[in-house]
Amino acid sequence: MTIFEQTFHLYQRFYAQRSVLTDAPPLTLDVDDLDLVEFSQDQAFNEISGVASYLIGRSDIRKMPFKEALNVVQKAYSNQPFWYDLLMDYLGLLLDKNEKDLADQGIAIQERAEAVLDKINEVEARRKALIELYALKIEAEHFSVDARKLIRNYLKMMKKDAKKAWEVLISNPAYFSPIITKNGAGVQILSPAQAIEENKRLAQFMKRLKG
Repeated sequence: MTIFEQTFHLYQRFYAQRSVLTDAPPLTLDVDDLDLVEFSQDQAFNEISGVASYLIGRSDIRKMPFKEALNVVQKAYSNQPFWYDLLMDYLGLLLDKNEKDLADQGIAIQERAEAVLDKINEVEARRKALIELYALKIEAEHFSVDARKLIRNYLKMMKKDAKKAWEVLISNPAYFSPIITKNGAGVQILSPAQAIEENKRLAQFMKRLKG
């Protein structure tokens, strides 16, 4: 039985006792003229919670620790089978509803987390595309530098201080990725002076590229 159906049938049972619950909070839904399609679950649950609270002498049974509410019902109604069963069924509904609410919250949290993750993945994909775009342009000019490392480190600094990152990029790009002076075999391909000139050329290129 669903939470909706449990609420409907329990409300019917409480409603049937309205003549002896004259001092209790009112039950305003006329279940004789309602069916499941028209039934307001939230309103009904609030109303029967009010009656259950009245029966155990508490302001709101829903705000009590479950074990405490259970103990009160057992002590107060163990010798009154009808009300005992009715209140125990209410507590069962309360427990089921709380579990469902928690499950729904868990689903909502998971959906939000997935949406955030999708956004992160989207941003990361754009970042990788941007790195690749500029790296390819640098590589096309055959600069002696690790182009992808340069752009990655530039973007990292840009997040913290965009103005400083730009100033460094167009004055000393080797800060982000050192000029390569030796090839893979360890043979020197650029002298220190040539490396300085390469850095200057790269700085001018980056200025034109970004501008």
